[in-house]
Amino acid sequence: MRKKIGWLSLLLLLILGISLSLTVGTIPVTFSDLIRVFQHTATTSQQLIVFDFRFPRLMVSILAGMGLAVSGYLFQTITHNDLADPGILGINAGAGLTVLLYLGFFATGENSWYLPLIACIGSFIATGLVYYFGRQAERITPNRLLLAGVAVNAGISALTLIGTIQVSRDNYQFVTAWLAGTIWGTTQEHVWLLLPWLVCLLPLILLKGRSLEILEFGDDIAVGLGIKLKRTQLFFLICAVCLAAVSVSIAGSISFIGLIAPHIARQLTGRKNNQTLVMAALIGGILLLFSDILARVILPDGEMAAGIIVSLIGAPYFIFQLMKKN
Repeated sequence: MRKKIGWLSLLLLLILGISLSLTVGTIPVTFSDLIRVFQHTATTSQQLIVFDFRFPRLMVSILAGMGLAVSGYLFQTITHNDLADPGILGINAGAGLTVLLYLGFFATGENSWYLPLIACIGSFIATGLVYYFGRQAERITPNRLLLAGVAVNAGISALTLIGTIQVSRDNYQFVTAWLAGTIWGTTQEHVWLLLPWLVCLLPLILLKGRSLEILEFGDDIAVGLGIKLKRTQLFFLICAVCLAAVSVSIAGSISFIGLIAPHIARQLTGRKNNQTLVMAALIGGILLLFSDILARVILPDGEMAAGIIVSLIGAPYFIFQLMKKN
C-alpha cells in the first residue's frame, strides 16, 4: 500500500512540476494559455516560449536529475556506503576543471558544442584517478574508493580555484554559474545529448538488476553466489560515471541528488531492486525539476542556480544521514 501511494504521489508531483515549469518564468503563461499552446491555437510568441525555451529546459532538468539519481544509486551499491554521491567522488570536480581549462585557453564562446564532451572527459579522468587509488589487486574496496574520491575531489577543486585567475571576465561568470549548478543546456540539442545515454544505459542496468541486488549483500556473499565481482563492479562503475558525467556536463555541477533520491526510494519500497532503481530515477528528475522552478521565482530579479536549491535541501539531509549512520 505504501508503494502504491508513493508511486501515485510521484506521478502527481511530476505532472504538477511539468505544468509549473511550462508556465512559470519571466513571461508567465497561464494554464489556459498552455492548453491553447498544445491545441496550436495560441499566439506565436506563446508557442515559442513553451516549445523552444521551456520544454527543452524541462526535459534537461528531468533527464539530468534521473541520470544523477541512478548514478548515486549505483555508487551507493558498489561502495556499500549510503553516503556515496557522484559529487563527493570527484566527478563534478573533474568536469568543472576541464570546463574551466577549455574556456580559459581554447574556447571562443560559452555556447560551444564541445563543452559537454570536455566536461565528460574531465569526469572520466577524475574517476580514473579515484579507481586507481581506490582499487586493490582483486576487487574494488568500498571504503578505500570513497576516501580516494574525497581526496581527488579536494585536489581538483583546489586546482579549479587556482585556474579561475586565468579566464576572462565573461568566461569566469559562466564558469562560476556552471559550478553553482545553473542549468545552461536549454535547447533541443542538449536534450538529444542526454536522452540516448539514459535510453541505452538504464535498460542495461535493469537487465543486470539481479546482480546489483546480490552486490548489496556484500562482496564475499556475491562471490559465493557466482558473481564475477570485479567485472560486475566495473560495469556498474562505468555506467554510473557515464550517467553522472553527461548529466553534469549539461545541467551544471549539481550535488546531493545522487544521495537523496536513492534514500527516499528505499524508504518507499523497503528494499533495493529494479523497482527502487526506477523510483530513484523518477525522484531525482522531480527534485531537479522543482529546484529549477524554485530557482526561477525565489529572486525578484533574475534567477538562482538550481544547484544551490538542491544543496540547501541536500546538505542538511546529508548531515542527518551521517548522524543517523553513526
